Amino acid sequence: MEKAMPCERKSRTTRMESRKVSFMQRFLTPLLIVSSLVTTLSANAEEQGSDAAVPRLGQSPGEPQVRSAPPSTPFGQPPELSKDNVLDFHGYLFMPMRVGVLDRSNPNAGQNSIALHSPPAVPGTYLRTFDYTGVLPGPWVQLNFSYGNSIISATTIIAASGVSDGGSGIYNLSDQLGVYDAYITANLSKPLKTPVTVRVGAMTGRYGAMGAFDAGRYGTPLLFRTNSVGEAINVGFKLGSETMLAIEQGIGGQIARVPANLTPAGWNDYADPNTGASFVNHIHVGLSHANFAQVGLHYATAFSQDDQTLNGKIPDGRISVFGADLRFTMGRFGHLYAGLGRTEARNSGAVSGVIEILNARGGPELTHYYLGPNSGGSGSLTTYGAQYDISMARAIYDKRFTGKSPDLTLSLFGIGTSVKSDDPTFNGKTKLKAGVEATYNMASWIALSGRFDHVSPDSSDSSTAFNIMSPRLLFHTDWQSRDEFAVQYSYFTNGANATVYTGAPPTADPSVKPDSHAFMISGTFWW
Repeated sequence: MEKAMPCERKSRTTRMESRKVSFMQRFLTPLLIVSSLVTTLSANAEEQGSDAAVPRLGQSPGEPQVRSAPPSTPFGQPPELSKDNVLDFHGYLFMPMRVGVLDRSNPNAGQNSIALHSPPAVPGTYLRTFDYTGVLPGPWVQLNFSYGNSIISATTIIAASGVSDGGSGIYNLSDQLGVYDAYITANLSKPLKTPVTVRVGAMTGRYGAMGAFDAGRYGTPLLFRTNSVGEAINVGFKLGSETMLAIEQGIGGQIARVPANLTPAGWNDYADPNTGASFVNHIHVGLSHANFAQVGLHYATAFSQDDQTLNGKIPDGRISVFGADLRFTMGRFGHLYAGLGRTEARNSGAVSGVIEILNARGGPELTHYYLGPNSGGSGSLTTYGAQYDISMARAIYDKRFTGKSPDLTLSLFGIGTSVKSDDPTFNGKTKLKAGVEATYNMASWIALSGRFDHVSPDSSDSSTAFNIMSPRLLFHTDWQSRDEFAVQYSYFTNGANATVYTGAPPTADPSVKPDSHAFMISGTFWW
């Protein structure tokens, strides 16, 4: 559904010295970071009881990436406490019809003066690019099955980003994701008398989640996303009656590497045979006070040291991310998130999609969409972002507001990233996007919503920028129901060089004139 970071030029001697760093030294880097984290956070928090909540370091694999703003109901519910095994089933379904409208300048004989496109031919449509806004998202179906008890459970997530029959112009095998995540969870909190969760299996991790319950308005984690099979351990420590410290550590790899003789094609989602077996190690520390303020520190490094890739001729690759974020859950005054991250890549073309940076999967996409084809996969991104959500009715009436009366919710959001690269065409680029959204729930069955987005893929070239204005009508069956039917119109004002991505895999196509109008009818349901 869900719209994701080179170094300055080094001398040959410096590069050779950096390669002499042992694997154990690299592995110990996260532990050194943890040992240096002794942080005190003080804030004017409103009273929320004596039990402090475990800091939210990232998103659980089963949570959707969009969309929520207080006081929306979080997706899903915690498993029931049971000594016996029980079945827990949750899901998320989003199905849109999207149509782009273009006025033909010179229609041929037998052609209408209006052209219709599905999906719309607009900038920022594809998830791989920074330009992605989530204004016209693609389909998403997710079914979460968990079976177990309060101590041990198994979860299987089935997902698809398309459907095989209704409305499909082509049967795209890569849209049928199948078993998306599969992992076992051990909740050891009761025997260890402190919050301890261990997950083992294939799972995603999303860090830098800008929303209160999801990845934010763009559906994109600000710092990074991991896609691996391995383990993740989360431990909480109570520091006084209102302060909690959480530490999460995870390491994972791939079930299989891309065969060297594989030809990239649609059925394999254009897998790159030049990537090697890749692994990711990540660690996070969060400190929360009074369920109000939270600070988090994040580190991840993904690497490939595979001698089977092109007969061992490709240099070892590495992508490392360092990040910090702040989160304020302020009750009647809303939810505020702000984060900052630094991504450093070296020969990253060898690193697979075991890590994602701002929608770019692994080194090949990071190079293609951010660092440039002449960068050698080396460079850096400095990324920053923020989101603020508030319910006006709750701000005015506080606890007297139950969510079952008219309300106006507001959201402000934005992400920026600055690029350093050996590719002169990409070096020095700053990419920015920001927006505002307002939704007025007029009655239990209808709401009026509007969103404005500004996207600048290169702040030094205003001709690549575009704006989107999107009014919507939202229909639902009750004030807090988990269904939504939307009718949306989006008007695009496109710069002269605003980029549309076409083809498979999506590639910038300057010959395509962007649509100025787009319509969407969608249905959403989550349970």
